[in-house]
Amino acid sequence: MNTCPPPMDEASLDRDLQQSAMLKLAEHFHSLATGASQVPLQSLHSHLRSQIDDPHVLDYHDRLIAGAGPLFSHFLASVPYILEELSRVGVALTRLAQASPREAGETFSLFEVDAFDGANGRALAGHSQGLIRSLTASPNRANQIPFEQHADPALSRFYPQSFFKVSPALLQTPEYQSFSQGFDFIYEMAAFQFYTRDRDRQIAHIRQFLKPGGLAFFLEKLNHPDPQEYQRREQIKDEAFKTRYFSEEEIRWKRQQMLEQMQNGQVTLEELVSALSARFKHVHLLWSSSNFCELVASDDSQQIERFLGLLGPVVQPAAFCFEGARIGRLTVSHARVEEPGHV
Repeated sequence: MNTCPPPMDEASLDRDLQQSAMLKLAEHFHSLATGASQVPLQSLHSHLRSQIDDPHVLDYHDRLIAGAGPLFSHFLASVPYILEELSRVGVALTRLAQASPREAGETFSLFEVDAFDGANGRALAGHSQGLIRSLTASPNRANQIPFEQHADPALSRFYPQSFFKVSPALLQTPEYQSFSQGFDFIYEMAAFQFYTRDRDRQIAHIRQFLKPGGLAFFLEKLNHPDPQEYQRREQIKDEAFKTRYFSEEEIRWKRQQMLEQMQNGQVTLEELVSALSARFKHVHLLWSSSNFCELVASDDSQQIERFLGLLGPVVQPAAFCFEGARIGRLTVSHARVEEPGHV
């Protein structure tokens, strides 16, 4: 693992967490995670399934659906075509691990940052037949119920706290010791926005757990410099996608009750790329949908290229991809932060 940043005082961390939208909205998240509200009106199976030619992507898709608890199902029904995207990326990561040189019995690891009930990590562990093993953090304890219902404990673990509570010391404890050397892959599942806009601190915290040459993925809902453009993208998401799964009243309720808190922690694409470029040598934009973007970052350009070479086509209507012209490597002009002990 990389050298960790200076530890935060535990009391200060707890105070900061209590002020975050992640905990201020805890009651809403609990309601969603227990299926008490905002349950999708129909099956989540992709209506674009006929456009998926790769049987491995279809297998991953089916695993995601089968293992999804209420809150993750709500997420899949709220972010246009993230189901198809997670399946595409999961298959590419499996193929990357299969093609990587390794010792007999050696496995790879994924850290999911506040990723609901770990459905994606469990799907990756199952699809890769245990070649990739997962650890999921989530401060919503209701997510632990579907995790335990579906997880193979030999392949996937759950930590019922904020990702900020994950530490090198935690990964040395018996329950999590299999991840003591760090992670080959890290995936932030739209989590940072529920804390603060301080992407540098957030990225630095998870960066310490990434193995040299590892890949870190960031799925975020982003702000936009033009408020009218932000709202236009929101309108397309709500009216052309979410109405498949939620009533107009439910969509309006979420907009009024939750999105203001969420937007308080959102940053622009330029701000996110700037923060990532300060910690990583290479940053690529992989995917865009309404106000959401997915990026991958690493210090190993060859590993990113190997991953991109295994990545199948995007399955998504073009009308939802607003940053399509920027797909590929993104750069900023400022210097990268060099960390002590960084390889």
